[in-house]
Amino acid sequence: MNLKSEFVRSILILLLFFAGLSFNVVAQQTASLEKLNINSKILNQKRPIFIYTPWNYKERDLVSFDVIYVFDAQNRELFDLVHSSLGFITNSKKFIVVGISSPSYDNSGYYRNSDYLPKPINVTLDKYQTNNPNEENFWKYFKNEVIPFIDNSYRTTNVRYLVGHSLSASFVLDKAINSSEMFKGFISISPNFAYDNYRLADDFLRINFNKPTENKFIYISQSNEPETWAKSWAIGYNKVKTFLDSAFDYRKYTIIIKEFPEYNHWNGYLPSLLQGLTYLRSFIDKNPYSLSEIYQEIIFKITVPNKNDDAFITGNQESLGNWDPSKVKLRKVSEFEREIKLKVQFPVEFKITKGSWKSEATTNQTTNDNENIVITKAKNNEIRLKLIAWNGE
Repeated sequence: MNLKSEFVRSILILLLFFAGLSFNVVAQQTASLEKLNINSKILNQKRPIFIYTPWNYKERDLVSFDVIYVFDAQNRELFDLVHSSLGFITNSKKFIVVGISSPSYDNSGYYRNSDYLPKPINVTLDKYQTNNPNEENFWKYFKNEVIPFIDNSYRTTNVRYLVGHSLSASFVLDKAINSSEMFKGFISISPNFAYDNYRLADDFLRINFNKPTENKFIYISQSNEPETWAKSWAIGYNKVKTFLDSAFDYRKYTIIIKEFPEYNHWNGYLPSLLQGLTYLRSFIDKNPYSLSEIYQEIIFKITVPNKNDDAFITGNQESLGNWDPSKVKLRKVSEFEREIKLKVQFPVEFKITKGSWKSEATTNQTTNDNENIVITKAKNNEIRLKLIAWNGE
């Protein structure tokens, strides 16, 4: 091999090495998006779903995540805007985002409206917006097939949020009224309150603000539909708005209602979504996880970067110091190992510090965004962490 060939070979090796290095770095820091198909026995259809997992999901193999379900994901922009926006609105808390598609099945005459419209009870079927209303079965598909699949296939906290637009927003609000215990928050963008002679609006007026066992979040928005669409749309919306304006206490609910009259039904989705997610993030900060009634003894084992490091654990319950960063100290068991045995309730949400908030630790189970570690179960009753660095050092 001559010198020129050897030089070219060396350059190629270096390029491949750096390409591989670059790929590894990107792979570790890039979120994942996959499309799967569920063979639904309930719908007798093959249904596509999209699953977004935050970056380093696989590496952070102890951490569990809340799930946001986005309907109408056959319009990919509706789904993509949700997971793309989260990093700008709530970078210190990560989510799994699942897109629920409602595709068209031309051969059987089954379309998206069928998923979101229940069988009418106030009008005849010939006056309805579809001749094949199937919301009841779509709900069973979502509840009995999609949610169990996600919870069994991914590390979830069992805390769920719903996002819908137009008719899927009406579907989301129906679940806020009738199935609130399954979900913690609902973002409903431009819902239709008019269908079936104002059925959803009237149901909403009968909402029991004291029913949920934990606090719930509802965000409702409208674009210019009340001014530009059919008169019935405005009547249904104004029923709900007048009711909410007159209610002085939402009790278990945080309810936000916003209007975007300068936008139409479609392009109002983006500004409304951004506000809805922002309000949701504030709600999450004020409403921590509900803890299991069962206590479990767990050993926390921490590897520190320096042999003289002290380590404190702080988190979402009394045994973890109730977020006091200097209350619960781990004992030194070797030069680089710290350990403590505690009785905890799941989910465990915590951080490691040196004794102050200025010295939070970045670990192998976190990113560099100062997010909390959330764990819903512990294998062999142990939680092991490796500390990478202390903030400020």
